[in-house]
Amino acid sequence: MTVKGVGASTPNVSNATGIAPIANGGTGSATGFTYGNQLLFSLLAVDMTTTTDHAFTKIFAGTNYMPTHIVGTRVTGGASVVCAGGIYSAASKGGDALVAAAQSWVTLASGIIVNAVVASIALTSSHSATPILSLTTGSTAACTANIYIFGVCID
Repeated sequence: MTVKGVGASTPNVSNATGIAPIANGGTGSATGFTYGNQLLFSLLAVDMTTTTDHAFTKIFAGTNYMPTHIVGTRVTGGASVVCAGGIYSAASKGGDALVAAAQSWVTLASGIIVNAVVASIALTSSHSATPILSLTTGSTAACTANIYIFGVCID
């Protein structure tokens, strides 16, 4: 197994908190992982008023990944109002929920970063599908956002 990180193609996993359990056959929890974290996917200027599926754009060069944290920032419009939804591994809220449907995006406002709660399934297994944002409830106020998925490439 190779873990691809920033600035190194094959880091010494014995020094990587959280990834060593994978190398040793463990569960691979990414809790506390610091070395090799990179931007995996981005979703730029997504309309937070719509409940249609929005596919992320792949940024990293690998195939398999484990997300460690997901953040959203407002780009245009006012603050997000009554907005909730999840990030999934398949369209139409299918596959694994990387972020639960109950995730609130209401605090998207100027200068505010929303730290989405990454589901435990996402932290304990690898994924290969392109993530999909699918809001359950779109914002009632005009709002666009950038959403970034950070994590570890596991190939």
